[in-house]
Amino acid sequence: MLNQLLNAPKDAPVFLSPKLEEEFILKAYALGLFPWTTKPVNWWCPDPRCVLEPHKIHIQKNMKKFMNLYEIRLDFDFLALITLCKNARVKSWIDEEFIEIYHNLFKQGFAHSLELYEQDELVGGIYGLIIGKMFFGESMVSLRKNASKIAMIKLCELLAPYDFLIDCQVHNKHLEFMGAQNIPREDFLKILDKKCQSPSGFETFKDLLF
Repeated sequence: MLNQLLNAPKDAPVFLSPKLEEEFILKAYALGLFPWTTKPVNWWCPDPRCVLEPHKIHIQKNMKKFMNLYEIRLDFDFLALITLCKNARVKSWIDEEFIEIYHNLFKQGFAHSLELYEQDELVGGIYGLIIGKMFFGESMVSLRKNASKIAMIKLCELLAPYDFLIDCQVHNKHLEFMGAQNIPREDFLKILDKKCQSPSGFETFKDLLF
């Protein structure tokens, strides 16, 4: 499978599948694939791959005044956050089927959310999957100034002591500014295999706040 992925398209789907299946999703992520869109499901493994090493997160000086504006909660209301990610976009790959499947993965302990609250109102956050020492970032959302930046910074602060790597999937200027970088797909797949085989180092994601 590794050789097949190394020779896969660099900027196009590797293959299509008729639907999302929870068990296959976990296997796919561990191999370096992720889904974009449903019906049919487009599975991607881009080259290069955008990743962020948590200890390399870039924090702007003017961000410090925003860092304590919001309450951080982990895995408090995953369903609300993924729904917010869907509704905050005019056009989103996140549909009701996608939400149901990832909510099931949350209940199984694979999907996780870092949520930001302002007076008990959900105003932003990030969600993704954890396999071993990999956090596969899926989507983040911001309803308040710098909320998504704070979510990423907090996620990095929590995961840095455990030697995690965050898969950002595809490069954009926002991620680059925060410290993410592109690496060759071949390098990513080698790192991925080692990280996914390693224990996370903590009992539950929720415990990281304590």
